[in-house]
Amino acid sequence: MDDAAIGTRPVAEGGHDHRGQWVVVLSAAEIAATLDADGRLDGLPFMPEMARFCGMRLRIHRHAEKTCVEGLGLRRMGGTVLLEGARCDGAAHDGCARRCMMFWKEAWLRPVHADAPTPVAGPEQHWPGELKTRDGELYVCQSTALGEATASMSKWSLGHLATDLRRGEITPPRLANVVSRTLLNLARRKLGMDEIDAVKGPGTERRRGRLNLQAGEWVRIKPVEQIQATLDANGKNLGLAFEPEMKRYAGGVFQVEFLVDRIIQEETGVMSPLTHTVALRDLVCQGICVKNCPRSNPLYWRESWLERVEAPHAA
Repeated sequence: MDDAAIGTRPVAEGGHDHRGQWVVVLSAAEIAATLDADGRLDGLPFMPEMARFCGMRLRIHRHAEKTCVEGLGLRRMGGTVLLEGARCDGAAHDGCARRCMMFWKEAWLRPVHADAPTPVAGPEQHWPGELKTRDGELYVCQSTALGEATASMSKWSLGHLATDLRRGEITPPRLANVVSRTLLNLARRKLGMDEIDAVKGPGTERRRGRLNLQAGEWVRIKPVEQIQATLDANGKNLGLAFEPEMKRYAGGVFQVEFLVDRIIQEETGVMSPLTHTVALRDLVCQGICVKNCPRSNPLYWRESWLERVEAPHAA
């Protein structure tokens, strides 16, 4: 097939192995034509924060044919990908700081070659009309709509991991880790045991911390034993969970990427304020605990789990 044809066919027709492929986000008018009266395609909203990417050239980061959904577990979603560098900035949702990777229907994208010129967004890229962000007092976004935009899948389903392996979205050692971890956790739950690496505590030091950290500062993550003292019997610090995946970073030194002062709750659409909570650069969920989920959500850290340190010296 010639280059011109590749540049005009939708991603969905370009084959299933397109991780790392360059795509152009369609124009606002073209995307608007795919949406229903609620601004959705297959139940997935196109959000105002996405409009700025119209006409831009980006690379596909991961397939999103499956995704974890809070309160529902791992779910199926067809014809959807995640794009490198395309995280929601919360601008149209009163500054929500979740920084979710945005989901892109393949119908909103067109493949291009890496050396193809990037279209220049002009006045025609401005979004025609309005996109819904509220339903009364509650917020509406891709995160809150995931339950409607996805379908259930069996907790015993593991075949999708073979697809991830073939696509290069998981390595053989990590595949073995995810499969063994999944099976062990299923068995542990049946026996009434905690999941692997779950950290719970007595809640004797239930505090968020008061470091007043700022973006760009450096911190060391405290030892697990010290973090444990701040957690309750559910592994939470005043409502914020210390996820099992976070345990692996204990003792490491990282840079503060941004402050987390408010987030939209995925299950309810309620905006919840947070204090003394930050995200650390490059520390996102790897999906190890959720069958290689691709969402890459930032991990949120209470300041009571951290200590300020000097910036590392360059080698």
